[in-house]
Amino acid sequence: MSLQIKLDNMREQFESKLPAETLAIMHGATDDLLQSGIMAQVPQQNDPAPGFSLPDQNGNQIRSAELLDKGPLVVSFYRGVW
Repeated sequence: MSLQIKLDNMREQFESKLPAETLAIMHGATDDLLQSGIMAQVPQQNDPAPGFSLPDQNGNQIRSAELLDKGPLVVSFYRGVW
């Protein structure tokens, strides 16, 4: 099963549990975003990422350019514990 099919199934299961009013609000907000033209500004697959500087786990600033000098760079995002 492809990732897209799995994601579609998860969305369908989630949406099936929502009240119709809530689902309509969510879909309306999504439609508003699409109509705003924001998708034209979203980076596409294989677009180069802009350079950045972020703190590491010890608070030291790490620059992407310095890491790229050593080889390929993988960036992972996580939301942490809320």
